[in-house]
Amino acid sequence: MSPGTAAAEFGPDVLARELAPWLAHGATTVVVALSGGADSAALLAAAAALAAREPRLRLRALHVNHGLEGAQPLAAAARAAAAALEVPLTVLSIQLDVATGESLEAAARDARHAAFASALAPGELLLTAHHREDQAETLLLQLLRGAGPRGLAAMPLDAPLGAGRLLRPLLDVPRAALRRYLATTALVWHDDPMNADPAFDRNYLRGVVWPLLAARWPAAATTLSRSAAHLAAAQQLLDASSATLYEGMCQGAALLIEPLRRLPAAQRRELLRYWLHTRGLPLPSTRRLLGFQREFLDAGAEAQPHACWDGAELWRFDGALHAFAPLPPPGPECATPLPPPPGRLDLGAVGALHLALCDGKQGEVIAARGTPLTVGLRQGGERLQRREGGAARPAKDWLREARVPPWVRARALFVRDGADLVAIVLPGQTWVAASRRAPAGETGLALDWPADGVAMNWCAFIEPRAPFR
Repeated sequence: MSPGTAAAEFGPDVLARELAPWLAHGATTVVVALSGGADSAALLAAAAALAAREPRLRLRALHVNHGLEGAQPLAAAARAAAAALEVPLTVLSIQLDVATGESLEAAARDARHAAFASALAPGELLLTAHHREDQAETLLLQLLRGAGPRGLAAMPLDAPLGAGRLLRPLLDVPRAALRRYLATTALVWHDDPMNADPAFDRNYLRGVVWPLLAARWPAAATTLSRSAAHLAAAQQLLDASSATLYEGMCQGAALLIEPLRRLPAAQRRELLRYWLHTRGLPLPSTRRLLGFQREFLDAGAEAQPHACWDGAELWRFDGALHAFAPLPPPGPECATPLPPPPGRLDLGAVGALHLALCDGKQGEVIAARGTPLTVGLRQGGERLQRREGGAARPAKDWLREARVPPWVRARALFVRDGADLVAIVLPGQTWVAASRRAPAGETGLALDWPADGVAMNWCAFIEPRAPFR
């Protein structure tokens, strides 16, 4: 086949057509995910040709080095291709952390996406070279995993990623067309040796099963990709219906229990999937969703059921469901000395505690006594007198009556002077014991745990007070 015919099948014109909606809306920087393999090399070549005729379009490339077998030849091929096309290349080196029960494929994919997300500037478009056969393989794999419409829609054309957006502009381009276009260039590329290992599901499907399917049904890639597109359209309709329902059933980011109970079971499950998906959380298994009625809806009014699955946590509290990424561990378990103000105490994944000197008229300010203060978690049995003349009551009662969720209670910071409880600090607010509160006109210690410094808004269900500054 002549280069002209190959270019008609795939090349800068095809890529320009696929990118037109985003370029028309002001996108100016395209980033190619360059693996070092043939498909991404073809994409880079087409992107470079397009950028050469579009002066306003900037182009760069990203390569992720997983540190696995064959990583160095792939990185070398990526560097060579980028250099030949004079495209700036950034190599991102990552360390894979494979959790128990997780596949190496999934761990590598998640780590790669995280690396790409961290490297994208606002408004940048990351292009991957997933093609028609990749889409068909994804559909088959999802079928074998028992996925529903969202999973069977396979890979979306575009999705948010970090500060930019992930695009798959080649989902309707066959692998053979990419290879023919690549043959018209002088680019070097390298086959990832892991792609030949049938121990991985996708490789087994590609190397063993797919040749048999294609021999019997030559148009299999086209028809399966078309099915994925139909399922994506169906999922969009389901999402639109769920979005309308959700508007009347949400409380901030939480989902109200009572209206959820009144939905038919199938619609309820779909709404839960939609809600979790919009929260950016992985979906639970069908088995867990089927047990949801018993665990979360049929439990008593005061019950606070809690469920975890890979990548997410679900709680029922105060008449609503709350979901977020796995919670960060609590802060300091033992008594940790507070640094002198002004300063901060790093709390790790739950943020930082800020210390400042403030006038007592600002409210919750600890009077200076000259004794060292420590901070730690609740040990049990602590009592706090929050009002002058009032009784000292168990700290757990104050927390419960203030409707502080159980996952926040477990992370509340208790400030002590020796054995005496001086203050309780929550994200966004501080309670100081009445006997230790600095009066107006007296300088004392103010503590601020900024709610925006912790992960996934797990603390966003308590009423914040204005922080000191």
